[in-house]
Amino acid sequence: MMQTTSDKKWFDQLVMELRLRQVHGSAIGDTVASARELLGDTGQQAEEAFGPARDYAAALDLPAAPEHDWIRRALWPSLLGLLAFLLFIQAVVSWTRSELLLVSPAQAALLATPVVLVACLPLYLDAVVRRIWVGMALAAACAASGLLSAVVTPTDQAEAWLAMDPVPLLVGSALVMVALSIRNTVRSPRPGHDDDITDPLSGAVDGAGTGARFMVQVTHWLFPLLALAMLGLALALR
Repeated sequence: MMQTTSDKKWFDQLVMELRLRQVHGSAIGDTVASARELLGDTGQQAEEAFGPARDYAAALDLPAAPEHDWIRRALWPSLLGLLAFLLFIQAVVSWTRSELLLVSPAQAALLATPVVLVACLPLYLDAVVRRIWVGMALAAACAASGLLSAVVTPTDQAEAWLAMDPVPLLVGSALVMVALSIRNTVRSPRPGHDDDITDPLSGAVDGAGTGARFMVQVTHWLFPLLALAMLGLALALR
């Protein structure tokens, strides 16, 4: 049976809903394969046979990770990496100019905004995944806070709430970013991991190509790469 556009959209939504429920990849693969086999036998469309993908996913009783396990495994390390990156980009400008790092209360509050938004992600993760404008609004808020923090940077030490040598902060934040990237690389699931979405009939793994694996590794090293780019830019503009 040829998979229609509506069926493809339904299956994409089903996989997303099951991922949001932290169902193991192997169970997702079995569920998708069973649903496609039934549609092939009956000739029905997915929506007609199973109803809305969200309701169908909610009705399934499938093996899943503990409800908040992803917060410990993924969110907190990402939050620490984001904090280290924000501290790095603040320190690198002062270091390239051989100046003290000056911080005002307003600047600290603005720099904390992205960290707070990411820390609160579990509260609105569903909205971010289901509505693209929510994710865009969050990204815009983070970008705006970064730009505004540069505007309120103190111009002299008398105006600063805090003045410090940028070198320890620069080195410490860089080490944290590299350590987290190494951790994520080492702990990255290998092919055949239970979290892979595998077709039980063909044995094919969804998204297991070289390009997909490369993008995963780039994601693991995103903060160090961005920090390196910021260092080059700061050196070029000093």
